[in-house]
Amino acid sequence: MSTASSRPTSGPHSGGTGQPRMSRPIALADLTEDLLWPKLLRVPALALRPASITIGFFGLLIASLVGDLSKLWRPANSLSVGTLLSDELERGASGFWRDLMRGIQTADGTALQSAFGWIVRIPRMLWEEFSWGSLIAIASVAVLLIAGGAISRIAACDFAHGVRISWVEALGFAIRRWVSLVFCFAGPLLIVAIVYAVLAAAGWTLFSIGWMQFIGATLFVLALLGATLAVALIVLTVLGAPLMIPAIACEGADAIEAMQRAYAYVPARPIRYALYVLLTLAVGMLAIAVAVAVASGITSFAMVAAGAWVKEPPRLLMYPLTPPANATEWLLKLWIGLPLAIAGAYAFSVLFTGCTVIYLVLRRVVDGQTMTDIWVPGVVPGTALPTDTSAGANPADASVSREAADED
Repeated sequence: MSTASSRPTSGPHSGGTGQPRMSRPIALADLTEDLLWPKLLRVPALALRPASITIGFFGLLIASLVGDLSKLWRPANSLSVGTLLSDELERGASGFWRDLMRGIQTADGTALQSAFGWIVRIPRMLWEEFSWGSLIAIASVAVLLIAGGAISRIAACDFAHGVRISWVEALGFAIRRWVSLVFCFAGPLLIVAIVYAVLAAAGWTLFSIGWMQFIGATLFVLALLGATLAVALIVLTVLGAPLMIPAIACEGADAIEAMQRAYAYVPARPIRYALYVLLTLAVGMLAIAVAVAVASGITSFAMVAAGAWVKEPPRLLMYPLTPPANATEWLLKLWIGLPLAIAGAYAFSVLFTGCTVIYLVLRRVVDGQTMTDIWVPGVVPGTALPTDTSAGANPADASVSREAADED
């Protein structure tokens, strides 16, 4: 009768076969596999996809051209809607962040009021400068949001399943959802504008006549309730803005669902969300700085080399910031600015790619939903089970579906 003691023993590295088993070296991926924040370090590489940079380049170009339409009814040397919008967005973002942080750190109500005042200053500046022509800014922003939605879709498919879709397929995805991409931001702002108009009309009615001011004072608590709603929408929209476009790209959601997800995720894990944003900003800004340095180096090298043996080189080769005066200088201006324009397109891609990765990582923390779970036509959400697909299914989406099924 055989016993356990009569059986050949196996060593700890024999794998039960009596033969030594070779174990592979521990890699960095093994140590960080269960960690979420290292996923954010992939943003610069994901944003470097040619399809994302192509969409970013043409998105910025078309948005700029749409903004320059205001020059049709203004003098040629005047400011355009596109230029003013880009300048005011940059100033408004930095001013809002600066005053908000100062107000939080010092509990200064005036600083907090100034921070939210930056949001109102941008449309007011556009209106004062261009009147009804400022509505062109809406079209410019819509172009940027559609381009951002396409880049987010590319990043989602690549990050979740390693599937690279073309810029045409990603742009088609975004164009079909342009209403959701625009109204996930325009919707809250429209509600805030309606609340503001109602409160202004009520204030004019009740406080313009002396004997009605007592009634206005009595009902002022209703104004506070309306203001609470408006401020809450502004805060949640500003803080949750990085999550709205990715929610549409990853979930195939509409504007309402995108807002609901953003408004739920931010307060659910505020500290974790802030750390993810700061880490992504640090990594993204470093990558963008490198891209700008490389683009500047390419331009400088080409300009110096091209004019090295020329006695009288074109003026723009010596002074690239000089306004062009003829066709030759216009063409040189175009080529000189191309490397920096591509670097700008890469920065645009980093922005929306980073937001997409943040969304997938934060969704994993809040909902426990796997980061490989993205919306695919013909697949039941959250599974790899097929549904009835139409004859015109997108082949790129089908490839994502097959990848999801293989991983499951």
